[in-house]
Formats: sequence, structure tokens, C-alpha cells
Amino acid sequence: MKKKSVGQIVLLVVMIVLALVCLVPMLLVLAASFSSDYSLKKKGFSFIPLEWSTEGWEYVLSMGSQLVLSYRNTFCITIVGTLVSLLFMSMLAYVLSHRNFVFRKPFSMFLLGTMLFSGGQLSTYMINTTVYHLKDNMLILFLPSISAMQVIILRTYIQGNIADALMESAKIDGAGDFRIYAQVVMPLLKPALASVSFMVAISYWNNWETGYLYIKTQAKLPLQTLLMQIEKRIEMLNNPNVSNVAASQLWESVPELSARMAMLVTVIGPIMIAYPFFQKYFVQGLTVGSVKG
Repeated sequence: MKKKSVGQIVLLVVMIVLALVCLVPMLLVLAASFSSDYSLKKKGFSFIPLEWSTEGWEYVLSMGSQLVLSYRNTFCITIVGTLVSLLFMSMLAYVLSHRNFVFRKPFSMFLLGTMLFSGGQLSTYMINTTVYHLKDNMLILFLPSISAMQVIILRTYIQGNIADALMESAKIDGAGDFRIYAQVVMPLLKPALASVSFMVAISYWNNWETGYLYIKTQAKLPLQTLLMQIEKRIEMLNNPNVSNVAASQLWESVPELSARMAMLVTVIGPIMIAYPFFQKYFVQGLTVGSVKG
């Protein structure tokens, strides 16, 4: 009993150290966002800079209503896209969990094939713009994201935690597949859905490329694409080959390093707030099936 207590203390110390290792870089970025560019260039990244400044945040917040619009767009895209993706992936996982499904093996092989091959960015862009006419259409940002790995996680959870006898008894009572899926499988699938939903939400939240390729109207821009435009603007103004006098004068008022740190905090802040609420389900959903088949 004594050895067990010592082992638990050692494990607790190790976990605290690991937590600090993960937390320290974030605190360093937060401190850098409130530092002046002079301090960052002179002293480097430090928890206590030579000179505190809010210039970086002022530059990011100078986007004003555009920043608010982009935040709103990203929240809507993340919520709606995650829900739609979970619906499609959970239905596919439910179908593939049936061992007596005739096309289970071909569908599974096709699903695994998507992990190795893709249609390519150029062909996808041509189809979305010329066939589906999604150029500068926010619908392109809401399209469901189907991940083979996440479907496998959901399928494994169904096979390992939802007894076949439970679904068979529902069929005997006259329930069809849609009713079994909605009233039997979905309520019991919540832990796995929570873990997968966090991963899907992260992919939607961090997706800047789709907005960069398809969206041209400023009011439709997601947050990540807007911040990428700000980053490109900073790079352009920092380019020594730029001979435009107005650009050179503007660059003097742009805090290069602190603005980038402020943008980083702006992006990952909501994710860090949301993660503790999903952590329990995240671990439970990923570890399921490690013992059960």
C-alpha cells in the first residue's frame, strides 16, 4: 500500500511537470503579445520583457467590425460543420458496425483508401467552382468533413460498447434501422461523439485554406483566413524590396512580432477554453476498443 502511494505521488509530479512543459510556451506567447517589438528584438522572448506594450493587440483589434464578423463566421462554420460531419460519420459507422452487412468489406476498403489517396487540390477546386458553383459561397465552408480515422473510432465504440442483443431486441419490437440509430445507438455513443467532435471542430476552426481559395467577399471571411491576410500584409510591409514610400511609412507603425503573437493568442484562445470541457470524453473515446474487440 505504501509503495502504491509513493508511485502515485511520483506519477502526479511527472504529470505536473508535463503540464508545465505544455503551459509554459503558451504563457511565453501571451507575454510576448504584450511586449513591444523593441523588447522582443533586443531581449528575445521573455516572461518579463524590457518594455510592455499593447501595440500588437491594438493592431489586431484595429480590424474592428471585420474581426467580429470573422469570429462570428468561424463560430457558425465550426458548430454547423461539426454537427453535420458527426451526423454523416456516425451513420456510416453504424452501418459498418453490422457484421452481417453485405457490403461492409468493400465500403471499409474504400474508406481506408481515402487515407492514402485524394482527388487533389486542383481537381477539387475545378469541380467546386465550375460544377457546384461554390466560388465565393459560404456553403463551401460548411461542407461535411469525413475522416476515415474518426469513422473507425466511432465504429469501434459501437462494436465494443453497444451490445448486438440490444439492437436485436429493438428490431424484434419493430424498430427500423433509423429508429435504432436515433434512439438506441446515438444516446450510447455520446462519449465517442464528444471526442470526435472536438477533433472535427479543431479542423474547422483552423481551416484557413478553404476561405483563402474560395472566399473573396470580406464579410464572408473566416477568422483564420482574415488573420492569414494580416500575416501576408505584415510580410509584404517587411519586405526590403518594397519601394512604396507609403508602405514603408505604414510599416513603422506595424508591430511585427507582437502582432503575430497577438494573432496566435486570438486563434488558440477559444480552443484552450473549450478543451477542458471535452477532455474526459476525448480520452474515453480514444481509448475505447483497446481491450474490447
